[in-house]
Order: sequence, then structure tokens, then C-alpha cells
Amino acid sequence: MELDLAPVNREPTYEVVISRLKAEILAGRLRAGDRLPGERALSEQLGVSRASVREAIRALQAMEIVNARPGNGPTSGLIMTARPGVALSNLMRLHVGLASYKIADLMTVRVGLEKQAVELLAAQDDLDLTELDDLLDQMAEPGMTPSEVQDLDAEFHLMLATKAGNPLLADMMNALRDGIATSMLAAFNAQPDWPEFVAAIVGEHRDILDALRARNGARATTLMRAHVEGFYDALVEGQAD
Repeated sequence: MELDLAPVNREPTYEVVISRLKAEILAGRLRAGDRLPGERALSEQLGVSRASVREAIRALQAMEIVNARPGNGPTSGLIMTARPGVALSNLMRLHVGLASYKIADLMTVRVGLEKQAVELLAAQDDLDLTELDDLLDQMAEPGMTPSEVQDLDAEFHLMLATKAGNPLLADMMNALRDGIATSMLAAFNAQPDWPEFVAAIVGEHRDILDALRARNGARATTLMRAHVEGFYDALVEGQAD
């Protein structure tokens, strides 16, 4: 008798450790701010080697799920966190670099996020845009380099998303912008008339803020869409040169 037996799949031990800890999170027994047992205690409780625990913790740190804090006090050790923004940005950059996502697709998603951000902002009663005005004043200063303007532009859009009051929206916005940061800087550097280009994008930003101050969500959305799509055209032109 011949048997057709495939090899038994066995997960690496560290992945089993990660799965067990994820199950505790999903069950609500582990929450942000909770302190995990130490490496030795985890090893004993799970019946695995300390090396496997160590590898699992490294992976969870890379995902911004666990943070290792130095010291011996109650706030030190392996602490559960709730800060996925960095991991999300790193993942997006890698996938854009691998061409998993087209920039056009990222821009389409970004338009949707930007639209939601300005709609939420326009509905706020106590909207304060002073910090955004300050960013635009810095951006408009003579002699600003493409890299400096890019940083301020990214901060402007992220601050809009943050003020909208939805943390996930802000994290996704930041990840999308980080994913195309290299292409954006190349497009900035390729502008034939840099001062005119900066003046144009600062002006577009100011128009968006004016619409928000007037609580005109429809106009703010239209202006934001035109701003993002216009920059995408400039980005594509920069790549073609």
C-alpha cells in the first residue's frame, strides 16, 4: 500500500509565541499599558526556549505592539503599546519599494482620507488652525529647500488629519505619505521654477484653510482633491523626466 503523506507543517516556535500573545490581546486579557512577564517567566509559562521568546518579542517590537523600557520600576520591562503608526509607515514604504502598490492607487486612497479629514474639520465648532498657519508661514520663507518644504508639507497634511480626531485616519495618512516620500522629493527637486512651485502649493493650502474657517466642507473637499491630484500630475511628470 502506498500512502501520499505530505510533510507535517510546523510553525517556528517564536511564531507560536506570537500567536499565543495575540490571542491574549484579542481576548482582552492584554491591553495597552500592561506589563508582560519577563523573558524567563514567559519561557517557563509557554514551555518554550528563551531564544524563541526573545525572537517573538523582537517581532512584536517591530510591529509596535511591545515596547521594552529600561529600569526596574513598575513602568519598565516589556510594556504593551498602542502605537501602530511607525510600523504601518515602514510597511507601506517597503511595499511601495517592492511595487506592491502603484503610486496612482496610493493617491486615490489618499484623496479619500484627505476628504474625510477636511469634512470632519469643517464640522468642528472650536476649530483652531493657528499651528497650520504657522507651518505655511515657514514653508513660504525664502530659501527653503525641497527637503525642508517636503517635511513641512507632510506635517501640514498630518496635522489636518490629527486635528480631525480620528487616530486611525492620521496613522494611515502618515503611512501613505511616507510610502511616496522618495518620489515626492524627486518631484520637488525636478521643478523648473522652485519659488513659483512653492508659492503655488502654499496658496492652495491657504485656500483650504480659508474654506475650513468658513465651515465650507464641500469647498474644502474640492480644493483638497484638486491639490492632491495636481501634485500627482507633477509627481508623474517628474518621474518621466
